[in-house]
Amino acid sequence: MYEDNDELAAQVDRELRRLPAPRAPHTLLPRVMAAAEAWAGRPWYTRAWFAWPAGWRVLSILPVALLVYVAWSWSLPPVPPTLVAATDATRVVWSAIIEPLLPYILLVVLLMGVVCAAFGLALNYVLLERAEQR
Repeated sequence: MYEDNDELAAQVDRELRRLPAPRAPHTLLPRVMAAAEAWAGRPWYTRAWFAWPAGWRVLSILPVALLVYVAWSWSLPPVPPTLVAATDATRVVWSAIIEPLLPYILLVVLLMGVVCAAFGLALNYVLLERAEQR
């Protein structure tokens, strides 16, 4: 019947364009607006913590920080000597090996970030270009 997929695609496209556009029910907009207004009118304490007033956020952090500090200070055993030695060894390894190489490591990480950003931009451009051609 159709020799080419392009002919079939064109025929389907014409038939679909002849269909009337779907219409939303008349009650949809008032219901959506009422739901949005109810959501925005919620009390501050039922919202996300970042939406709380700044004073309440600070006041909510203080008891938690105090509780963590008290639990941490009461439950810490004395530091064993092997841990002190391991800490000293870590400090020596850091100053002898990692610290001299740190500028080069940071440069490599920075270059990797730039390459990833350039690749992402190129991929985005290619994908958007193909989407616009359709």
